[in-house]
Amino acid sequence: MRTVQPSIMIGSYAWDQDRVPRDEFQSRLRELNRVMDAKGLKAMLVYGDAAEHSVLAWFSNFIPRLRWGMALLPRAGEPRLLISMSSRDVPAMKLMTWIPDVLSGWTWESAFDPWLARLHADDPIEIGSVGFDLMRPPLLRSLEKSLGNRFRLRQADADVAAMRALRPRERSQLRGAADVMHAAAEAFMQAARKGLGAEAAALEAERTARLLAAQDVRTLVSFDNGRALAPFRGVFAPASETLVGYIAVKDRGYWADCFVTAAAAPSDLHRRARAGLDALLAAARPGAEGAKLHALALAQLHPLSLHPVLSNGVGRRIGLSLNEGGELTPASRHTLKPGDIYSLHVGARDESGGAVASAMIAITERSTEILHRSPDASSAATPAANPPTP
Repeated sequence: MRTVQPSIMIGSYAWDQDRVPRDEFQSRLRELNRVMDAKGLKAMLVYGDAAEHSVLAWFSNFIPRLRWGMALLPRAGEPRLLISMSSRDVPAMKLMTWIPDVLSGWTWESAFDPWLARLHADDPIEIGSVGFDLMRPPLLRSLEKSLGNRFRLRQADADVAAMRALRPRERSQLRGAADVMHAAAEAFMQAARKGLGAEAAALEAERTARLLAAQDVRTLVSFDNGRALAPFRGVFAPASETLVGYIAVKDRGYWADCFVTAAAAPSDLHRRARAGLDALLAAARPGAEGAKLHALALAQLHPLSLHPVLSNGVGRRIGLSLNEGGELTPASRHTLKPGDIYSLHVGARDESGGAVASAMIAITERSTEILHRSPDASSAATPAANPPTP
């Protein structure tokens, strides 16, 4: 599922050393060094851009607000960070990362030569590459030209993904993101109670998240009672019988998301969606198989199929990316593991409309902790006497 990415990123982007101190990144680099030793690599090149930067942020804490960034992480020596911004922006960007050596890659056609020269390669050496599938072809050609015969790239995405396990500090940050997302979802429901349409409700959700210093907010809304979801259009249509929306927020680099379904009275669709989510939550535990979880959720929807907005999946891992892999699909061989955090979602549609229910969960050693669950679809029917405080 894709949303529209904002053209200008705002929010709090500074490196919060109280929550993620330098020793956290040193631990991550030690794990990366073991991968490099096993693969015979002298360094890693990790790429990320404004749309997708999960691995780059994990190692460097740097989140590109515009264009792209790339970290050079050598097996021996100091890491370096190349950013595609003008030199005047470098001082501000240094506040986002623990890496002291930040260079401007504004003129990236010639920026790689002096950057790679610091590896002091007399003989051809092998460098691991991560995230290069996201790179635009002109940028990749410029990098390959600078690499020449001195360096050989070896794709290392799978190796790095295998070593990346959610650490306690990350889980704490994801809980913080879930709190911001919860406040945004409640703002959506409050707007629905007031009789506002889907777009106006989504704007209230975004406004709430922005006031809480969210770095990014993505929304989708339905213009046809939940049968389909679409990006913001600015038509501000009156409230429909059922309001359905999707909200994703990024806080301190970490994502949280949920679906919101608001209706004057619950329908059979709403009950089926929530029953499917209940089945997922009851079965989600360490070792649970993705394909079996998918089947349990769909059994509650029968004879309806899964809502097409969910792309045939009922969940996936979430973190520095909205999709960290581990999709729960009919063909999934993925199993839930302790420490991971998942976004779960179940929904369906028919001729009358659609409904989606969702939750964010943390897999513990023996069970599941619910970080957030989408509000009841009927909670917008009448104003709440004592609305919850975010």
